[in-house]
Amino acid sequence: MTRQPNERKAVLLHDLIDRYAKQKDAYLVALAQTKNWCIWQSPRKVKRRFARQYSHHTLPIHVEDQCFFDAVTTMVAWVESAKALNHWTSQVFAHTEDENARIHYFKAFKSYAELAQGLSGEWHDPWLFHLMRNSLMHPPRVHNRHSAMLDDSSYRVFIEKGKQYISLTSLVKGQRIVLPLLGNAGIRGTIRVVYAADHWEIHTMTQVKVQKMSPRIKNIALDAGTTEVYTDQNNRRYGTDFGRILAKVDAQVTDKGKKRNQIRDAAKNQVFVSEEERQAHLKKVHRNNLGKKKQNMRRTTARAAFATEINHALNDVLEQRPQRIIVEDLSHMRGKAQGKTMSRQVSLWMRSVLAERLDFKTTARGSRRQAVASAYTSQECSHCGFTAKDNRKGDHFRCVFCGTVDTADGNAAKVILKRSTDPEIKLWMTKEAIKKILDQRNAQITGATPAPVVKVASLV
Repeated sequence: MTRQPNERKAVLLHDLIDRYAKQKDAYLVALAQTKNWCIWQSPRKVKRRFARQYSHHTLPIHVEDQCFFDAVTTMVAWVESAKALNHWTSQVFAHTEDENARIHYFKAFKSYAELAQGLSGEWHDPWLFHLMRNSLMHPPRVHNRHSAMLDDSSYRVFIEKGKQYISLTSLVKGQRIVLPLLGNAGIRGTIRVVYAADHWEIHTMTQVKVQKMSPRIKNIALDAGTTEVYTDQNNRRYGTDFGRILAKVDAQVTDKGKKRNQIRDAAKNQVFVSEEERQAHLKKVHRNNLGKKKQNMRRTTARAAFATEINHALNDVLEQRPQRIIVEDLSHMRGKAQGKTMSRQVSLWMRSVLAERLDFKTTARGSRRQAVASAYTSQECSHCGFTAKDNRKGDHFRCVFCGTVDTADGNAAKVILKRSTDPEIKLWMTKEAIKKILDQRNAQITGATPAPVVKVASLV
């Protein structure tokens, strides 16, 4: 973080970021055309020549180059994330059993020029066309102007009187923006200058040394929850303070939202002599009573508290030195949960932070992460495999067929562990396909009519 800059420096920084955002958006529009996808993997000279055609010539040359490379990286990340989130590789296996056809698709996935041909219809492959069209519906655009990337030729870091400073380029020739930093950090390579609500930040990247360790245990399965961060297959809970933090933040969001709505409605319903007086009053209320500065500060504080609890939970998990960590794939979950309260809590749950922290920490600590399909893990019995909605009642689980009693999260973790080696239920399967498999298993289980077996686990 930087110390608060004065007004002149803040204006220069905002001008730089605003021009950068406009230029990057122009590059994104050009690069999104399928005829230009071949540029993404072209040599740097070809990229620079292409960039000059769509340049506004308002940025320093080095910043403009970095802006174009940033736009290319954004486009590549857009396609690669679509491949991962929609499981393109798995869908190829489900689509065809022809080995040559699969190899053809996999080769195409590595070339953005060939993918562009499939998306534009030049391949005459309806399946590939619909797969890409449904996955890549909205090309990325710049919606929020709050950051800019700079290479090492556009900034300089120095220390004066024990304090660290960074000197950034600006749009004014020969004029630099010198910002004092809070603390000392190793800043090198490409950086990102970010305006975060009410302060400025310098984001940099550094390499993390992966620890080589001998695992103590083979597998640990984790079920993510809203009362704790994780529960494993042994009913051990991690991050037990998570539910308290979540409930507190949820109550604050609800209460503050109600008060803001009351103030907004009162201002709208007030009677005025003229429309000009009414608009002036609404602007005054919006400026003094409906601002977002404190709201953003509370959101930042809440996210930091969530991230801290998630870090502590993952540290406790990784202290056991597991060879493999098995979790549910929650990337596909969208839309509202059951009830408004649960919707707010799930949105505050910050799945992106949970996934990012898990990926980073497992890699840094030498473990391996495996994701499994999440459909019906809370309803399936870990003992007999019978799946029914009535099996779970809140935080308690009792199988209506075999009578197994367990905690809901502990049973789900056991099911997640079983699915890591399940030959039928695959990660890429839809919820409907998994339901058919589970229904078939239910029919086999109920047809066998085994004697009831009660396995009692301690309730936490």
